[in-house]
Amino acid sequence: MEFPRLPTRDTSGQKVVLPDDLEGEQTLVLISFDRRQQSLVGSWRGFATELCETYGHFEYYELLVLGGRSGMMPPMSGGGMSPGAARSRTHDNALIARVDKTALQRRLGLLGEGNIYALLIEDGTVVRQAAGVLTPETGDALEDLLKQWREANSGWTDAPAACGSTGDNALDS
Repeated sequence: MEFPRLPTRDTSGQKVVLPDDLEGEQTLVLISFDRRQQSLVGSWRGFATELCETYGHFEYYELLVLGGRSGMMPPMSGGGMSPGAARSRTHDNALIARVDKTALQRRLGLLGEGNIYALLIEDGTVVRQAAGVLTPETGDALEDLLKQWREANSGWTDAPAACGSTGDNALDS
């Protein structure tokens, strides 16, 4: 499924259009629908940061999706996050979108806003998704996908890894 073109803002108010402006050849987008879900997103943060350091082709973003501009919410000066939201989200990869939540959920096949979602995106396409906090199984599966991508897209692999590789941990699509 294609990730829809989605205008967002980063913590400094700069416009970022997803998926066009995503860094990384594989990108994890952690989607939340309420600021109170940040502790759930936090379960992924340290792991995603470690993966960024290990896999040069990987990046991650945290996307807070708020309701569209219906007149119910005050506009943000400069188009960015409110000062309180920006202070609580100090990392550079935090984004905010003001869109119709239901329409976005429908486009991405998400089951409501009571949970957070992790979407792995390659070339604008959602290739895997998970709901909820990070579990060991989900983390292992994500790391296996990143390893497989790196091996498939590099001309060479380290000899020890190639000798020890059995292909047993390939995931079904």
